[in-house]
Amino acid sequence: MHMPSKLATAISASLIAATLLLSGCESASGSPDTEKKDIAVSIPVETAAVSRGAISSTYRTTSTLEAKADAEVNSKATGLVQSVLVEEGDHVEAGQVLATLDTERQRIQLAKGKAELGQLRSEMQRIEKMYERKLVSADVYDKLKWQLESMTAAVDMQELSLRETEIRAPISGVIARRYVKVGQLITEYSSKALFHVVSQQRLEAVINLPEHQLQRAKVGQTAYLNFAGMPQQQAQIVRISPVVDATSGTARVTIGIDNNDLSLKAGMFAQVELQYDSKAAALLVPKRAVLAMDNSSSVFVVKDGKVSRKVVKTGYESDAAIEVLEGLAEGDQVVTAGQASLKDQSLVNVVGNHS
Repeated sequence: MHMPSKLATAISASLIAATLLLSGCESASGSPDTEKKDIAVSIPVETAAVSRGAISSTYRTTSTLEAKADAEVNSKATGLVQSVLVEEGDHVEAGQVLATLDTERQRIQLAKGKAELGQLRSEMQRIEKMYERKLVSADVYDKLKWQLESMTAAVDMQELSLRETEIRAPISGVIARRYVKVGQLITEYSSKALFHVVSQQRLEAVINLPEHQLQRAKVGQTAYLNFAGMPQQQAQIVRISPVVDATSGTARVTIGIDNNDLSLKAGMFAQVELQYDSKAAALLVPKRAVLAMDNSSSVFVVKDGKVSRKVVKTGYESDAAIEVLEGLAEGDQVVTAGQASLKDQSLVNVVGNHS
């Protein structure tokens, strides 16, 4: 069973006392010798002292981590998959072989091309000697020279086709997905990827910052990211879009996160906090003490058993406190609970102080 709070208990006691006093007055009013007296009831409240402390100007939002670099790996050659050398979760370096295709067709074509190239080179050597002795025309010599260059290019292309039967990683990173299987027929330049490689040493979080916050955000500014079950991570703003989206009224801001220990993963959900400015000794009141109404903020200040309502000018705001720029002094006692029953100059009974 939950015990009633101090404030709730005090309110109940005050109501009972007020009822008994009113009942007594009603009984006494029947006697002409008894004067009517106004009964003043003190309203129970909880208070806290205005104090100094640290507070920051922050903007909070959410985002999802993205890899700064990732790549879908496709094949530049056609053939059957002969071997798959990596699995999901493996770290790979740029240029590392991930899979190989059957190379028999490419090797035969390359051997044929090299044979034809050798034949043309021999013929070229013979024609060059005859051309020097003016025994063949320039047309014959030039035609053979161009044939030799064309065949050399063809052999280079066949060698490239053979090398492309080795599927290599375009970037360093981690194999996020493996789609290919041994024995599968692969078509050159197919849109279907064989692997998905993600580089997670550097991650990014993209947020949409409202345009009224843009003047406060700067490249290089510190951002804090919070993840479920993990310590807070520090990051930096690396890019701010030069344009504002007319539909949403926001601009894209990219936050870069160093992840050399690979503790973070692309796709993780993050609570993002941009810290624009901080004050070490600001005048603070509990957030629940401040009443907002008609574009102004006010608090009830307790003094000598009464409250007075004071309009205050506020500044930075945190989860628990609000900075007061004007209207209060350090040490003032402000009402933090029970304001709903108060008006200016109400009598109060302080039943709890959270100073």
